[in-house]
Amino acid sequence: MSRNSSGRTDFKLRLSRCVAVLLAVGVIILAGPASGQVESGRRVYDEQLRVRLDEQVPQAREIGFDAGGWFSFAFFNYDDAEHEKRTLRQFQLRGWASLNIKQIHKFYVRGLIGWDDWNAGTNPTEGRGDEDTDPRIERAWYQFDLGRLLSGHTGTRPPLGFQFKVGRAFADIGTALVLSMPLDLIQFDVEAGNWQLMALLGKTIDDTTNLVDASPKMETHQERCFWGLELTYNGLDRHRPFAYFLSNDDHTSPTHGDATQAYDYSSRYLGMGSRGTLLVPNLRYQVEIVGEWGKTYSEGVTSGQDDICAFAADVLLEYLFDVKTHPKVMVEYLFGSGDSDRRVSSSATIGGNSPGTDDRAFNAFGFRDTGLAFAPKVSNLHIYIVGASFFPFEESKLFKRFEVGSKAFFYQKDESGGPISDTTADTKEPWVGWEWDVYCNWRITSDVTWSLRYGAFRPGATFEERDCRQFLYTGVTFSF
Repeated sequence: MSRNSSGRTDFKLRLSRCVAVLLAVGVIILAGPASGQVESGRRVYDEQLRVRLDEQVPQAREIGFDAGGWFSFAFFNYDDAEHEKRTLRQFQLRGWASLNIKQIHKFYVRGLIGWDDWNAGTNPTEGRGDEDTDPRIERAWYQFDLGRLLSGHTGTRPPLGFQFKVGRAFADIGTALVLSMPLDLIQFDVEAGNWQLMALLGKTIDDTTNLVDASPKMETHQERCFWGLELTYNGLDRHRPFAYFLSNDDHTSPTHGDATQAYDYSSRYLGMGSRGTLLVPNLRYQVEIVGEWGKTYSEGVTSGQDDICAFAADVLLEYLFDVKTHPKVMVEYLFGSGDSDRRVSSSATIGGNSPGTDDRAFNAFGFRDTGLAFAPKVSNLHIYIVGASFFPFEESKLFKRFEVGSKAFFYQKDESGGPISDTTADTKEPWVGWEWDVYCNWRITSDVTWSLRYGAFRPGATFEERDCRQFLYTGVTFSF
């Protein structure tokens, strides 16, 4: 390489790093008085970051130790459900280490420390200001691969593949509609011919947000045990059908006790679906239907549980155009059943199911992007989503991985007389509203990424208060 071309390469590298630094500084400067949703909106960012970090789990060498870390800064500016304005600057530092022995034994650990810098009086936890994130272990697992061990001895792939994982790891099942969260778990993966079986046994991590009970004495923590099975068939060219069962046993106790109310949401889920492509290779689909049953305490009771009887569905189509800028379009339909006799919330014991009746509101532990500013749970809702994205500058080396996109969400109640997860939806009208989100994601270098997303939710007739809610986040992540 000539000295001139080497100089140009160094200049471009320095330029990309300067751009990343300027973005980080600009984000910090923006964080003045804000314009501020519930924690569900922040979960959209957390999920995007989680996917990015898990994708970068190193594929270690045959025998190798590796280590590194990430520093991330994010700025949140949003309106919550009560139209309070909130502003947060979040600093997080993660470190990881991995050990791989001949692809047979794998060890991985990742830790986190952080700092939440709230504008004065805007921390949604009453009586608190800025908060540090106590040092915690996000991931810590060991995996053993029996198939690779046997193939190393025999030189051929065995007819039965077997993997075993134990520790703190991210768990999902199906398309993640029912389960999508980190657990302390034991997981088995068995592969025989075209069939793949996954089995897991796990418990929630201390102090994780309660995803199915937003009651005041329950929402900040949950203690649950899960076990589940998923069977997948890989023998079709374009389709991967699956079926699963998941059990949730609730052992959560209310903070400070509650003599007037018993709490327990123990549920079972039976689901089936498929992933793959339709008609042409670039048309991707995903479909899942799930039924839920179990036992729960209704509002105002200390003994005697009522039945849970609910269901949900998700259908997604996504088409990638194989042309310049690689545009992508998608449509999705989400449904979670509702309960007409719940009082003010589809996802809480307090304000929840009426005693002596079946609870028909769907509640689970999965994740779906249901909009940034509104971000409702998939309960008592029909949600219709359309979206598109593309890479407008893919011929530029610096901006090649700069993606721009948009999504629109439309929300309609299942049971017009029943509540949704947002307790400010206080009328019996079916039209909940709509939201428009815009976003961009930029992989500046292999070590630096930047993202930005803005959403605006326009409430419908089910809300008496119909002021527009807004949510903005932007963040930079540096890996090292």
